Amino acid sequence: MPPNLIEIVCMAGNMRQSSCLRTAYESCNNVRLGYSNYQSRILPQDLINELPEACIAEIFRHVENPEDRQSCASVCWRWANILVSQRPNFWGPFSVHQAVHPCLHLSNADDIKLAAAVVDMCARDVVTDLDLHCAPCGAVVDGVPRLTDSAIRFVTSACRNLKSVCLVDCVSLTDKAARIIASNCPALENLVMLQSSISDDGLSQVAKQCRNLKFLHIEGCLSITEASLRALVQYAKRLESLTLGSCPQIGQDAILSLLMNQPYLGKLELKGMMTGESHINFARQSSALHQLCLFRQLSSLILVKCPGLRNLGMLNFARIHFRLLRHLVIDDCRGVTELGLKWLLGNAMNPTKLKTIKLVRFLFFTYKAAIEVMSLISSTIESMIMDSCDFGMMMPHYLDEAVACECPKLKVISMEHCERTMELFLLWVNMACRGLKKLRLVGFPARGQASHMEHILSGILHSNGITKVELQSYHLTDRHVCIVAQSCQGALQELILGECPNIRGNFVVHLRESCRNLIKLTLNHIQISDVQIRILMLVGFHQLEEFNLMECPLITDRILAILHASTLPNLKRINLSDCPNVTQEAVDIYQRRWEIEY
Repeated sequence: MPPNLIEIVCMAGNMRQSSCLRTAYESCNNVRLGYSNYQSRILPQDLINELPEACIAEIFRHVENPEDRQSCASVCWRWANILVSQRPNFWGPFSVHQAVHPCLHLSNADDIKLAAAVVDMCARDVVTDLDLHCAPCGAVVDGVPRLTDSAIRFVTSACRNLKSVCLVDCVSLTDKAARIIASNCPALENLVMLQSSISDDGLSQVAKQCRNLKFLHIEGCLSITEASLRALVQYAKRLESLTLGSCPQIGQDAILSLLMNQPYLGKLELKGMMTGESHINFARQSSALHQLCLFRQLSSLILVKCPGLRNLGMLNFARIHFRLLRHLVIDDCRGVTELGLKWLLGNAMNPTKLKTIKLVRFLFFTYKAAIEVMSLISSTIESMIMDSCDFGMMMPHYLDEAVACECPKLKVISMEHCERTMELFLLWVNMACRGLKKLRLVGFPARGQASHMEHILSGILHSNGITKVELQSYHLTDRHVCIVAQSCQGALQELILGECPNIRGNFVVHLRESCRNLIKLTLNHIQISDVQIRILMLVGFHQLEEFNLMECPLITDRILAILHASTLPNLKRINLSDCPNVTQEAVDIYQRRWEIEY
């Protein structure tokens, strides 16, 4: 493009009279277009914008540099709309080699960046996902670039096939943006709005006009009230997943009413919700509940940091009869005890057929109470995750075998930072489980605190065909690794040891002889040396595909030569990150043979 033509374009654009996107243009003298700087002179009249759009489009046809077109789009919305309205081949034939991606993602998004990104796209009809993250700057500040409702109108008008919209920290957006999305995105299925100023009016319009809405995530929207939930019940008949977080104007009654009247909702996640007490009269609604409970499809219930949730709230959940509930997460809900958990899971005559349960910072009053809860789900549970759980009272210290209901389907157990409860809980596992496949223990009790721990661990590994073991703890020693190796009886395929500074590598002979079917071996942050690795690899591991040695201070460049000389026909990946005695030169020598992360 001739330089004088771009200069004419720059000189003719009156920023003050053209709804300028970039407020900084009004105060600075230099305007950057592509790779060239031009002096900006604001004329008394906005001459170029007095031309018909066809004339302006003809001028833009000579702007062949894509970066220059992006700069033009940053001047005002009229120019951006003219640019985006042109055919894909307006500036030349479209090449199939040009990148076409269904997702438009922007970080630190503002009007200028979004306009430039949209103008730069050749196949806008292909875009189905819009993901915009604004800078988390708190309140809107004058003069600071931000994302406005006009930008949402621009991008949704250009990309007409959006099915997913995610807006994070876009505090400058108003209800107008939500109404624009509702109007321009009739095929919308997924809407995420985090830290937004949207209110009931905007969300209600989305529910009314986006009848295909399936997934809705609203968090940090302080103006959302119960009216929005009523609109969802009335209009969003296909809603499958709802996440609500930090919306203080939505109380327990509104959430319970939603659950009672939205039978096809499959997943509900509440973060920092369930404030206030419930005043719903379940006796009056028993007939309606009885009719709907046969169709209610809620399969996943996630409760995270709900300070207002108490045992009575769990009882209200139980009264709705979640017969299809399969996944339950209770994370840091301090008002819920094992009593509320038992109410939700049902009684022994009519238990919930739960498959996965995750309890985080949950306090069982007694060991017996914990086992009673487990017995309610023993016949169907497949995965059990416990993080920072504890007992209020440690008595009794024994478990009657008759109480330990068998868990025929339990495959995965993960315990993290449960040092005080680990031994007693694993004692129950040792009696009740015979089909475990994965065991994860993070935070092992000290030897003096768990006298029978080694025996229990050996029993679990010996009685179950466990294929994956992950251990992380300061208290783990080589003796524990030897117990794992000898007890798994060749079934072990994946062993992960991490953050175990007291493991010195003296387990290698036992691991070599007992675990020859390993596919993945991780020895991160332990005191193992090159010589011990050579001993480990003497007979080779024919199935090993991945070997991780992150943050091992004794490992040197020799390790790669040792592995090269060993029988490892299927080895593909090696991780030597943060090993201080391994050099880039040694890695480069073997980079062609393996995928080495360094």
